Amino acid sequence: MTTSRTHSQPQPDRARSHRGRWRQRHHFVAVAGLAIVAGLALTGCTPTDAPPTAATGPATATASTAAPATTSDAPSPTAVYKPATASGPAQNVPVPVLPAKAKEFSKAGLEAFATYWYSTLGYAFETGDSAPMMAISDPACQTCAAMKKAVQNEHAGGKWIVGGRMVVQSVTGNIAPAPDGSYQTITMVRQENVKYYNADTSLSEDMGVTTSIADIVVTHYVNGHWIAKTVEHLQGSKGN
Repeated sequence: MTTSRTHSQPQPDRARSHRGRWRQRHHFVAVAGLAIVAGLALTGCTPTDAPPTAATGPATATASTAAPATTSDAPSPTAVYKPATASGPAQNVPVPVLPAKAKEFSKAGLEAFATYWYSTLGYAFETGDSAPMMAISDPACQTCAAMKKAVQNEHAGGKWIVGGRMVVQSVTGNIAPAPDGSYQTITMVRQENVKYYNADTSLSEDMGVTTSIADIVVTHYVNGHWIAKTVEHLQGSKGN
């Protein structure tokens, strides 16, 4: 019979570390003034009709390196997807495909992009491969970097993760730019039950069932595509 690991003293190389857990509100770096910025995202500002010619802030310097994920590593059409179980890791997990709508500079495009970003996070949990997520995220995104490190650690040395796919329950984008030139989307998401297994098939930790939580996805539109600047839990949002 396995027992859950004590959470009070997290180790730096574990996915259940302070920055490595998606489930816990404090694994993300707080964004200064997030409540004010989030409020701007929910106001009925007048939308712009044309995409910006250049991004402001940190995304400008990284625009040339950030590009939508490709499907070059997708499994062959004959490969059968098998989710992870207590017996072993997932097999032939389909690589998330960026929909055409998610490339548009529009409210619908912004919302499609945010939804796609979560699919790449779920893919990273299932496979340990964070490349699709990082390809559409600003290198300065601390949340993204934390998730990358977490899933890599939990898939190293023969370990694997069961579950972890993201379920986007609602998404509301605001195509009117915030003062810093970013565009914001408010989402309600939850993650499927995550279980961590050791290479010897023993259960390392069961994170249990989670509830929905409100997130803000802050993006820029650069060189014809969206890029995630950060993804954070909204202040005051509750979840496991």
